[in-house]
Amino acid sequence: MDNWNKIEFIFSFKLHIPPSELERLEFYRIQFLITEYEEHIDRENKEYDKQRRDSDKQSKLPSSSDYGNFKTPKFEVPKFETPKF
Repeated sequence: MDNWNKIEFIFSFKLHIPPSELERLEFYRIQFLITEYEEHIDRENKEYDKQRRDSDKQSKLPSSSDYGNFKTPKFEVPKFETPKF
């Protein structure tokens, strides 16, 4: 019975199928939908892990303080004389 409550929760909360509709479905259809849902969650988790690893790699790249190996030009500010009145 506990598993059935979990099944009803998944169907109603995640799949938006009310329990009354769930009771009308055949067992093999319910099992098929749950299997598909679990595979979908696994694919989402793998994609999330891949994105997290990619972002970790991006953060480990050289810091932006070196501006991508671009050196800022060095120049001196010209000195101006103050006007005399």
